[in-house]
Amino acid sequence: MKESTLCRICGKRRPKRACPAVGGDICPICCGTEREISLSCPLDCEFLRMGHRHEKPVPIAENQLAYPEVDVTEEFLLDQEELLLFCAYSLLQAALHTPGAIDTDVIAALQALIQTRRTQESGLFYETRPENNSIAAGVQRSFTASLEAYEKLREEREGPASVRNSDLLKILVFLLRIGEQNQNGRPRGRMFVDLLQQMTPARSVEERAPSIIL
Repeated sequence: MKESTLCRICGKRRPKRACPAVGGDICPICCGTEREISLSCPLDCEFLRMGHRHEKPVPIAENQLAYPEVDVTEEFLLDQEELLLFCAYSLLQAALHTPGAIDTDVIAALQALIQTRRTQESGLFYETRPENNSIAAGVQRSFTASLEAYEKLREEREGPASVRNSDLLKILVFLLRIGEQNQNGRPRGRMFVDLLQQMTPARSVEERAPSIIL
């Protein structure tokens, strides 16, 4: 068999699908075994999304979810749909525009954001940052910049303190729990980021979807 007709990864089997991560054709076996392990797969790859739909997330027990003392009800999420949609969209954009960001970086950024907001609940202001993770810190900075702009717009529209710290804290905890429950454990996994993309509008937070599937 000619070299050009062999899988670009293993060099043994016949390729049957185009792989944007290697810029060539690969076999289904290499696609399944190397996806988000040795390959940094783009989110628009149909085989990546198919894999995310069918693979099981790393299991986590309900009693192991983050911040069990923070009560986030369905009624609250429906009432704060605009804030939830904004945070999910901004978190997604922060991840997409931070080179190399994967699920674990986004989760680390969320944890730092939550700790910062919990500190503010006690009347202090101290920004917690991800330890030894410059990528997660980049996600946090990008999200924080978007949040500050959003809070300014809400203040102009609705008056001071239109976005309550306690409400934002609950939204961030909710997103963190979603992230904890939607990881595939692969070294370059972006199953959570993919889910955020499905939750949010394709273009702008202003072009709001009728509702979010919770």
